Amino acid sequence: MDNLSMELLIPPLHKRDDNSNPNSTSTPGSLKRKFEKKEETLTIVGSSVVCREILRYCLSIKNLKFQVVWVELPDIEALAIRIGAPPTGVKQDGKSPFYTIPIIQDPSTGTVVSESAAIAEYLDKTYPTSGPMLIPAGTKVLQLTFREAVAESFVPTRPFFWGGEILNDATRSYLLKRLEGLGVVVKVPEGEEREKQWAKVQAGLGKIEKWLPKDGFEFVMGSEPSFADAVLCAFLRFTRGILGRESREWKEMASWHDGRWGKVMDRFSQYE
Repeated sequence: MDNLSMELLIPPLHKRDDNSNPNSTSTPGSLKRKFEKKEETLTIVGSSVVCREILRYCLSIKNLKFQVVWVELPDIEALAIRIGAPPTGVKQDGKSPFYTIPIIQDPSTGTVVSESAAIAEYLDKTYPTSGPMLIPAGTKVLQLTFREAVAESFVPTRPFFWGGEILNDATRSYLLKRLEGLGVVVKVPEGEEREKQWAKVQAGLGKIEKWLPKDGFEFVMGSEPSFADAVLCAFLRFTRGILGRESREWKEMASWHDGRWGKVMDRFSQYE
């Protein structure tokens, strides 16, 4: 691996085993100290656990070492402003800047970048020979379209997110309050409703499955992994973490469409 060391800043989880990475280190409480010392690390921050997984995969594909610092969602804005991270949108008032993670800070160039696709492009530009190109020339529109389609296909999994203690209390409370403000009703499906929702999950993945070749499939863009693969596997890995690797529902999902999703995760396990 490249000698570059990175810090990945993400919301802390109660359950970390399934989403651990041998190249990363969880260091709660060290965030302020790390930035004040301006250590030679490239820092990454993500607005959801899925964003974290996308960037873990991207960094592994690029053969770049990194460390992890856990950050609560309520602390993101203050952190982003302190390190000079650009906002990724505006709040509901239509004018106040809205800050999300992931964010990277690269002390070797003084660059701070927000948003996962922009970060992938930055890694390609700054470290072109460390590993495969995440977004090869001419593929950006295609890959971003694929990202949106994958995200949409996993929307039916959201109700299952609330079935377990995935987030720490501070982040969970912050997220619930934000969702309530948007008029989103948080409800965990049960019984027949749960089965119907699960069928929607299968149908959503079926749409993505139709885009992938039946035979000889290696990666979304061909013979090398890309940003699109990182996105797909991030959603699958996050879902596996929510449901539990040994759960009936995850085993069902892994077997859908002739075992497509289990095979995808097995093939990409080298980047976990």
